[in-house]
Amino acid sequence: MAIVEISKLKFNLQELPEGSSNRTVNLDGEDLELKEDEATLLEAQIEISFYKTDHFVEVKFNLEAETRLICDRSLKPFTKKLSGSYHLLFDPNISEPSESDKGAVRQIPVHDLTVDIGPEVRDTIMLEVPIRKIHPDFFDADGNLRTFETKKFGPDSEDDDSIDPRWAELKKLKQN
Repeated sequence: MAIVEISKLKFNLQELPEGSSNRTVNLDGEDLELKEDEATLLEAQIEISFYKTDHFVEVKFNLEAETRLICDRSLKPFTKKLSGSYHLLFDPNISEPSESDKGAVRQIPVHDLTVDIGPEVRDTIMLEVPIRKIHPDFFDADGNLRTFETKKFGPDSEDDDSIDPRWAELKKLKQN
């Protein structure tokens, strides 16, 4: 029996075969929104492994995604490949769901008998987005971050007591 998908990341539990089964899902930017201005999903491939028994359903997935990010330094867009994995256990007898950064235990929704892993896929991608999004142009050939040059504006004076000549002229006008 084949796994029938309701949407690309929502699966009907009645259609899952007993035991192990696998599924590959390909996403594009329209299938999953990341809800962040600085990150946009271009495409993703998700390898999903199901294990169904009479008592629980286990879902594990590994993903490879390509995202468009905005550089924090230059505001130039660039693409970055991300990868991650997550483990879910759906149990009808669980009284309190639990969650960590690598897995979660959830109750099986009794009213519709479907599992939706879309939020977990989105969160896994977002957790892999680097905190500092730096364009590849700012890295050297060895992958090390090049130093960021800062420039000084205004008159070049080392004396802290000196006053900018423009301010001195303004003070003269104020006194008159």
